[in-house]
Amino acid sequence: MKKLFLLSMFSCLLFGANEMYSDKVKPVFTDATSNASVGRLLPTNGVEILSKQNGRVKIKMQGYINPVAPNVVYFSDSERVIAIAFAKTAKFDSRLVKKGQNGKWDKVEVEAYTIDGDFYNEVDTMFARAKQTYADSCGICHGLHETTHYKANQWPNLFKSMLSRTTVEKDDEWLIVQYLQKHSSDVKVK
Repeated sequence: MKKLFLLSMFSCLLFGANEMYSDKVKPVFTDATSNASVGRLLPTNGVEILSKQNGRVKIKMQGYINPVAPNVVYFSDSERVIAIAFAKTAKFDSRLVKKGQNGKWDKVEVEAYTIDGDFYNEVDTMFARAKQTYADSCGICHGLHETTHYKANQWPNLFKSMLSRTTVEKDDEWLIVQYLQKHSSDVKVK
């Protein structure tokens, strides 16, 4: 019994220690059984999977909250690169990690639930697919803009204004926006 417990604990530590990423927009819930989504987890944002239960996973992630928009957790401490967004009325678990200073936003840790599946242990292939789809779709009508040509906050509206002229599938829209923002002139993926 003791060996089984130790093996179980080791498996949980091993499983939970890896940062996981999804290439899809995933609904977010406040608990493991609710049917009402209270937000969305956007692609390419690292999460730690804490537990699995009934087709749901409990996730934990770190990010930044702008006091002006406390229901959105951002990837960066000063640019609007959304990692996870909650409905304005949602009550979600968050913990202050570090108070922002000199115009930087507060670093926080949040916990929530999402649907199990479509999580992978590395993000580079997602970025490579987004880069290729961007090049294939957006370089047809005009010269392809380098990701560093625009700032992170400029990319979403620019990309969406051209979207109707492309063959980008709906499931890939946010994947490409996240790629463009996280490789922009003012934000760099670590």
